[in-house]
Amino acid sequence: MNNIIKDELHQLVNNCDNELLLEEAKAILQNNVVKDWWDELTDEDKDSLVESEKQYENGEFITHAALMHEFEAWKKK
Repeated sequence: MNNIIKDELHQLVNNCDNELLLEEAKAILQNNVVKDWWDELTDEDKDSLVESEKQYENGEFITHAALMHEFEAWKKK
């Protein structure tokens, strides 16, 4: 068991004033389970993310800068 990590966690908890954060940390430690965000998604959301990754890998995307440039041109019309 790594006592350094425990000591660091004790310090962080003692210095934390955010009640919501403390409640979340307590729930995690009590359950001793870390949930994967992927498992929290609906099948539709998972499909959308997988499709988005495929589009990105195929170069089917536009950069933020390019989009802003197009938007500025559109606003001038």
